[in-house]
Amino acid sequence: MRDSEGDSRELVDAAMARARQAQAGWSLLSFRERGRALRRLAAWARDDAELACIISEETGKPLFEGIGFEIGYLCEVTRFLAGRKGHRALREERRSSLILPHKRARVAWKPRGVVAVIGPSNFPLLNNFGDAVAPLLAGNTVLLKPSPHTPRTSRRMQVLWKEAGLPESVFQVVEGGVESSRALVDSCDMVFFTGSVAAGREIAARAGQRLIPCVAELGGKSAMIVLADADVRAAARAAVWGAFAGAGQVCVRVERVFVEAPVAEEFAGLVAAETKSLRLGTEDADVGPLSLPSQVERCRAQVADAIARGAQVIAGGGEPVGMNFPPTVLDRVEAAAAVAVEETFGPVLPILRVTDAEEAIRLANASSFGLSGSVWSRDAAHARDIARRIEAGSLCINDVLVNYFFVSAPLGGTKASGLGFRHGPEALRQFCYPQTIVEDRPLAQPLAAWVRRQLGFPYRQRVLTVLRWLLKAIYR
Repeated sequence: MRDSEGDSRELVDAAMARARQAQAGWSLLSFRERGRALRRLAAWARDDAELACIISEETGKPLFEGIGFEIGYLCEVTRFLAGRKGHRALREERRSSLILPHKRARVAWKPRGVVAVIGPSNFPLLNNFGDAVAPLLAGNTVLLKPSPHTPRTSRRMQVLWKEAGLPESVFQVVEGGVESSRALVDSCDMVFFTGSVAAGREIAARAGQRLIPCVAELGGKSAMIVLADADVRAAARAAVWGAFAGAGQVCVRVERVFVEAPVAEEFAGLVAAETKSLRLGTEDADVGPLSLPSQVERCRAQVADAIARGAQVIAGGGEPVGMNFPPTVLDRVEAAAAVAVEETFGPVLPILRVTDAEEAIRLANASSFGLSGSVWSRDAAHARDIARRIEAGSLCINDVLVNYFFVSAPLGGTKASGLGFRHGPEALRQFCYPQTIVEDRPLAQPLAAWVRRQLGFPYRQRVLTVLRWLLKAIYR
């Protein structure tokens, strides 16, 4: 959807003016007051009779995922960030200096102002309002622009915001397409984007021109490494859920599996059997439809390319029905196949057989992405050693997807997977800038005055001699 540039600018400018006016009062509230407000909103969202249905209707995902993934995530991220760890992260700190013992510094974390959150269509709550929680808690106001394909969930959150009695204009939804996104980036104080690599590059470049911070979670090609000593049955079940939950439209989903040769046949058979049992559709389904026609075509093209290169379809592989693409498992996939290299973001799972862990690590790191992954082994220490060698921001040992819900730790990517991160106390500080105020310690004013006289003009040779002695004494 492309919107009129003039109309978009006008709407964004009006919303931005309201947000800037509201930000002063919102930032003056204490962290605890802002936390109570957002916890109240999360409770309203949890109990709202319409929200989960709207999520399911506009994405086609099962109600289980709307409630368990999206609403559950909102409650958990709000609980953690609004709690003691979040409060401590933004509390004023006092710091000392070795060479200026008569001084101390106060470091305060100041909100940046107005944060633009530009969300995707696959998670209209989790990656839209869910990403507004941290900047709001940090004292910023937020303008949320949802995907034009899934705006209703964000509209419902704005209604709940008002019904919960929260301050007007602190959180606003701005709808539109590309031009609305550009207008937001051109006027906000920080941007938080989730979406494609191409769009992320444009947004980051646009933000860079203005020297404003940009957080961008982009593509992923998460590798699942299954070692010969793994619990193969558990790994197979996890691979199916990790690949096909959310119809494969999950940034940290299992995008490819590297399995050691001794257990490859057993693993592939178990994955195929598990996949064939999945229910496809919208009513009482396990796997819902894809969001966009372009995603259906991408899945179709990658499957055809893999087959042409010698891959075997061991589950699925049929023609899509509308936007429903059958969960498909490809075995004996070549490392150069598109499905093994390019992000799929759909219900297709390639299995690549490797001789050993070293080959798996090499192929996993050959990707241009570095968001997530997992390692499967009964030897947890060995699995951790392998995980540390994977070039990705977040990994699981003997599990998949759950790293996204571990909200006490930062989650972000490297390489083409983006900039910055979400989650953890670090995420709150990310939406602030540090302000340092240096002052004399109580009772140290006479000493401070004497030091200023010694170090100021005119420079004295005897003071330089003392300084040289101190440098040698302190910095051995």
